[in-house]
Amino acid sequence: MLLDEHVYSVHLDNRLSSLQVAERLGYRPNTSARTLKSGRSGMIGVMTLDLTNQFGLEIVRGIADELAGAEQEILISATYQDAVREKERVEFLTGGLVDGILMVAPVLEDETVEVLRASGLPCVVIDPRRQDVALPRVTVDNYHGMRAGTKHLIDLGHTRIGYIRGGADLESTEQRFQGFSDAMRLAGLDVDPRLVESCDFTYTCGFRTASALIADHRPTALVAGADLMAFGAIDAARAHGLDVPSQFSVVGFDDLPQAAQSFPGLTTVRQPLHDMGQTAARAVLSLVDGQTLLVEHMRMPTELIVRNSTAAPTVARNALRASANGEEAE
Repeated sequence: MLLDEHVYSVHLDNRLSSLQVAERLGYRPNTSARTLKSGRSGMIGVMTLDLTNQFGLEIVRGIADELAGAEQEILISATYQDAVREKERVEFLTGGLVDGILMVAPVLEDETVEVLRASGLPCVVIDPRRQDVALPRVTVDNYHGMRAGTKHLIDLGHTRIGYIRGGADLESTEQRFQGFSDAMRLAGLDVDPRLVESCDFTYTCGFRTASALIADHRPTALVAGADLMAFGAIDAARAHGLDVPSQFSVVGFDDLPQAAQSFPGLTTVRQPLHDMGQTAARAVLSLVDGQTLLVEHMRMPTELIVRNSTAAPTVARNALRASANGEEAE
């Protein structure tokens, strides 16, 4: 079997006795028979990164909430961002098993897109690598989100700001870096190439990369292209004896649930992950019902969430204190 999914199917009967008999016999509804009768399976396929990635899980949670309200069932498959695996699952799902497909952060190589388009099966993608993909899609305003996060640090008085980029093959990575660069430029600050590094979206890479930046170039603040990298950066600062935020500030991007639960709470740019899932689910259900989407590219806003991982740099605080006391800053 190509898929490593779990399918949960529940058949409700108005008569309690029938239900009890069905449960005793281990009865499950015949999806094929239901499809022949109604022309639909009553099931939506959801393809996500993996079943442990918090970013993907928050989006899937939004999808599940929306589909539950529509009495639709979900077939979930993990692709692990493997292009071959992704194409195999698309081919399997387009064989009549589901009424529509939702894809979370897919690779979407051209061959896979062609399979989807040729099948005619409704499909909506969420946070694709390329945002000009010829399918209905849900994305976020990466540019203005990262620009706001960087401006927050600049407004606090930081001028030596490091930046950890995400994967080079993601359009969102370029959009976020452009937001960072423009915020610096508009404040009259140069982007020091020595303070910019690339990384994958993991805690380990964030820790390693931030540790090298701190050791070699001593920024007073750092912006990370994802929360997991930001968590790694906070621990890297601590490993170098720096207090966060009094001696080193960190801004992330995502607002995963851990961002509010960490110590200190992470200042980050919120992607409305749950809402992204709900929006995509509503869109695919509309397509299943034969409706036409008014907008094919649904771009959702981001929001800066200020918590306790950012503060004015020590030099700026000393200058303000000295000014208030009529003294010279050290």
